[in-house]
Amino acid sequence: MKKILTLAIAAHAAAALSFAQPEDVTRHVRCMMGTDLDGRIIPMAVVPFGMVQLAPDTYYFANGYHYSHSYLQSFSHTHANGNGGGDLQDICVFPVSGKSFENLGEYPSEVQSLFSHDEEWSEPGYYKVNLKSFGITAELTATERCGLHRYTYPSGRQFFTIDLLKGNTSLATTLPERRDTVVASMLEVLDDYTVRGYRVSSGWAPEVHTYFYARFSKKIDSSVLFDRRRPVKGARLESRDSRILLSFADDGQPLVVKVGISPASLEGAELNFRAEAEGRSFDEVRQAAHDAWNEQLGVFSIGDADSKDKELFYTNLYFALMYPQLYSDVDGGCRSSDCKAHKYDFRYYAGVLGLWDTYRNQNPLISILRPDVTADLLKTFQAHYDNCGELPIWTIAGEEDMCMTGYHAMPVIADAMSKGITGFDPYSLLQAMVASANRDCFGYFDHDFRGARYYTKYHYVPRDKEAHSASKTLEYSYDDWCIAQVARMLGKEDDYKTFMERARWYRNVFDPANGNYPNGRYTDGTFRKDFSVFSPATSYFGSDFCEGNSFQYSFFAPQDPYGLMELLGGRDSFVARLDSLFTTTQENEPLLAVGRIGQYAHGNEPVHHVIYLYNFAGQPWKCQERVSQVMRKEYDTTPGGMCGNDDTGQMAAWFIQSAMGCFTFNHGYDYYVFGSPLFEKLSLRHSKGTLTILAPGTSAENCYVRGVRVNGRKWNRNWISGKDLLGGDVTLEFEMGNTPDTGWGSRAKDCPPGMDGKVSRSWK
Repeated sequence: MKKILTLAIAAHAAAALSFAQPEDVTRHVRCMMGTDLDGRIIPMAVVPFGMVQLAPDTYYFANGYHYSHSYLQSFSHTHANGNGGGDLQDICVFPVSGKSFENLGEYPSEVQSLFSHDEEWSEPGYYKVNLKSFGITAELTATERCGLHRYTYPSGRQFFTIDLLKGNTSLATTLPERRDTVVASMLEVLDDYTVRGYRVSSGWAPEVHTYFYARFSKKIDSSVLFDRRRPVKGARLESRDSRILLSFADDGQPLVVKVGISPASLEGAELNFRAEAEGRSFDEVRQAAHDAWNEQLGVFSIGDADSKDKELFYTNLYFALMYPQLYSDVDGGCRSSDCKAHKYDFRYYAGVLGLWDTYRNQNPLISILRPDVTADLLKTFQAHYDNCGELPIWTIAGEEDMCMTGYHAMPVIADAMSKGITGFDPYSLLQAMVASANRDCFGYFDHDFRGARYYTKYHYVPRDKEAHSASKTLEYSYDDWCIAQVARMLGKEDDYKTFMERARWYRNVFDPANGNYPNGRYTDGTFRKDFSVFSPATSYFGSDFCEGNSFQYSFFAPQDPYGLMELLGGRDSFVARLDSLFTTTQENEPLLAVGRIGQYAHGNEPVHHVIYLYNFAGQPWKCQERVSQVMRKEYDTTPGGMCGNDDTGQMAAWFIQSAMGCFTFNHGYDYYVFGSPLFEKLSLRHSKGTLTILAPGTSAENCYVRGVRVNGRKWNRNWISGKDLLGGDVTLEFEMGNTPDTGWGSRAKDCPPGMDGKVSRSWK
């Protein structure tokens, strides 16, 4: 059994997609992209979907690392790369040197080291930096559940710290009680080479459990435990402020530390260590991590010459392939939404789920690249429901925190089922979907109510009852449509009819007296009077919209684009409004200003589908122009190259699908809307064959599609079904030009399916 558990990580990453690699594609990844400004990216040691995200910490805010900082304070084993909030940074360690660490009477109030980006290196699966203050070279690598460290010290005694007080203190929250607070921690020196312990904290997640088992390559010469910074005797300490200083003799060799991490138990941490790290050298694990990334990134092959675009593609793919994040031990042990330890027989129990963002493109992308991971994600959904009575909304460390709005497990399930992914119980999931969507109260986020109580009563969310009332109505309505599609696929007619009706409730917040823009509506049926389409989402609790304004949200009905056109006065009026979104200049508060083209704000997700609406209106050339513009304007491989947060891979996945020229628009009908492909030749190896996408001559100027062929057959539709695109070996060829072809893909019958599954309905 042990031998089975110690299989190389690369074998796991290639489970569904095994083939020889022609090149090392990891060389195109630029791990520092998005580490500056507010991209929330961290240079780290991690493998695809890995539980351990071992990374340097420059502070305990946001996501733990910012490019503008000059000091490193620790290396911690858990992060949420690209997440819009902040949590984790658990099990902080740091190597130190110098006489000041001998005979400490008190643990230092500040332990940190100056560093320079000129002496820092990050690549998939590996991180290296020079700690200038101590003269120590630090190297990090990882398996799925273990972090491996290698520290090369200057001459003299070698010291190593473990600090269980430190952790991320910033959230998307205003409540002091939801800041990181250590509930309990423990450190224990087991023998001359081993330390173990745990940290239990409350914060964004209600109760984060992180257990560790650390094995050192050298004998521990001495150890001092510190309780509230004061040294204490003994080999074990339980406290809310536990730290330890270890020392090692100078034998001229680097110190290697192998740390197993578990959310379930001390035993789980040791089991993970023995399965993935014991008996393996640092360099072996580093190579395995590299191979795992090369295998997974290498499902895409780009025939174009090396370029910034190729770097952008593989870097964004790298970010997208970190989620859903594994959160279970090698024996299936995990911690779920009830804060209790459980054990399941599937591999990828998911711990970090930013569903408000990722349901749009990141989850659909993973369902193509790793259907096995998606199947386990849906099993995670079922377990989450079984443990707390509702499907997940937003989780951290396996636990629900109610952040953001909507119930967006629904589109993830609908997307997976429409693709034919199996390995879970769809009927039980449908029951969970129906029950979750009808639950009066989901819970609260910073005292802000979440639930369907008022939505099901009024058929919209009243603004005098809840914050984000208008955008909640629009989001719930879309999620209801996704439930209806699952019911349709399973032959549950009553559920289908019920939720198709609810899917039309989005219309109830469009205000006819204010140009048919969505608006906050009261329980008496009247709309907000002091209305502006530019009204900003000034906070998460004081607006009718979440991370958007009425102008942007007036396009949020992905389930019913043609009904939306009718509501807004017909196709011509609809296109005029859509055009104006990109040309209207108006000052907005910063939350709405990231990635701006007019009022289009790419840095926040509510607009991520909007450009592709042009295809439904029979003007796909406008989609092609705008998609090309956003790919080239809003993404860059520099530290400041991510407009807004990556949001656990959603910003990255938008780029990947747009660069392919094939975009997931809605969930429940398996089809893709054409955009403007970025590369002349790109291929994707997937579970059913190889997709080859050709676009000779494509460029910023030649961004317009003038024709399409599928396996040599002329294709007039501006969309394609999943079966036609990914049903086997397929060659999709775009004819590109520098002027629009207003005839191609512009007829009603060329446009994508609408709410009723038909290609289109009549245009006014």
